[in-house]
Amino acid sequence: MSDTNFVDSHRLSAAFVANQLERLVEVIVTQGNDMLDAAGIRFPSRTVSTVLFVGENAPTSTADIARALGQPHQLATQRVDLLTQLGIFERISDPDDARRKLLRLTPEGRDQFKVLTGRLEKAGQAFETLFAEIGCDLPAVSRRAADALHESSLLTRMKAI
Repeated sequence: MSDTNFVDSHRLSAAFVANQLERLVEVIVTQGNDMLDAAGIRFPSRTVSTVLFVGENAPTSTADIARALGQPHQLATQRVDLLTQLGIFERISDPDDARRKLLRLTPEGRDQFKVLTGRLEKAGQAFETLFAEIGCDLPAVSRRAADALHESSLLTRMKAI
C-alpha cells in the first residue's frame, strides 16, 4: 500500500496484519462510495450487502439480515435504520405476526437496487482484474486465513512456536 506507516516497515510488521487489512478496507470503502456516487446511488458502500440481501430476499427481518450477513444485530439495525431514513427500505407488518415488522425495498429502493446490481457486476470484474494483477485471489485467501484462525487461534499458534 502506498499509505505506509510506522508498522509497515517495522521488523514486527507481520504482527500488524489487522492494521494493514483495515487500511485496505478503508481504501475499498472509499472507492466503493465514489463508485456508488458516480452511479447516482444514495446509500453508503458499507450498506451494499444489506441492500443486496433485502433486494433478493424481501420481505425479510432485521434478524434475518444479521444472520445472513454474519453481523451483530445492532449493526444490522443501524444499517436498516439508515436505509429506511434514506427511503431505500420500508417497514411492513408481518402477516403471520402482528408484533413483527418486515423490510422491503421502496419504489426508489428498487430503482437503486437495479443500478446497484449492474455496478456490482462491473465491480466484480474490476476486482477480478485486480486479483490477477496482484497474483492473489484475495477473497479466497481471506476466507482461508479466517478459517485457519478459527481452527487454531493466534494464541494457540504462538504457544506452539
